[in-house]
Amino acid sequence: MRKPKSSADVLQVRRHQPTRLEGFVDAAFAFSLTLVVISIGHIPESVPEMLQALRGIPAFAVCFLLIARMWNSHRNWGRYYAIEDTTGLVLSLLLVFLVMLYVYPLRLLFSLLFAGASAGWMGDHDFALHTLDELRAAYIVYGVGFAAIALVFVLLYGHALRLRDSLALAADEVLATRMHMTMWLGTGSVAMLSALLAAFLPAEDGATTLVIALPGNVYLLIFVALTTVKRYYMRRIVALQRADPA
Repeated sequence: MRKPKSSADVLQVRRHQPTRLEGFVDAAFAFSLTLVVISIGHIPESVPEMLQALRGIPAFAVCFLLIARMWNSHRNWGRYYAIEDTTGLVLSLLLVFLVMLYVYPLRLLFSLLFAGASAGWMGDHDFALHTLDELRAAYIVYGVGFAAIALVFVLLYGHALRLRDSLALAADEVLATRMHMTMWLGTGSVAMLSALLAAFLPAEDGATTLVIALPGNVYLLIFVALTTVKRYYMRRIVALQRADPA
């Protein structure tokens, strides 16, 4: 038996054709990407304006990748579990709602991030923060929004676990489902940690650059959490498959 490297090697595809709900979710995610583009502003009317607009590409690229990751996660959830009950419907619609709300703080924060990292060369000059309280609010809104989206994914995978008998999930599929659930739980926890750190930032006269950047830098923990969780569960899956090759 080939050693599995990811959950895609473990989870069985139970639905090969998209449902009307998945089609709606796909369209909603595409519309969310459109909102990112529209929020850039007006169409450039000159070469200097075009060059200025191109400086926002890095921020747009990150927004695109994050939204695409969320879309792909929901797509895989639908393919692997083929759940079509009321709970799955409500959670999917809630996800769409939150993603649409999440678009603007997402673009704002990454525009400011790239602008700060490039001394103002990259990013969107339509956005500007003038006080520490404004930065605090941006971190909190982004963190709470990201955590809420992660919580929906936790609930989606948790719902699949509750239906594991009716879905006839194999033992290794149960572990893979728990892995995805735990990965989103870790992602949401880091987002809430960032929001809490932002809420307790010191006053402007006592805040250093390192302290101000802490709520943003803490998101690097997501990569550590995801890697750790994946390694842990994949080892358990491999051990389970070796113990029961059938």
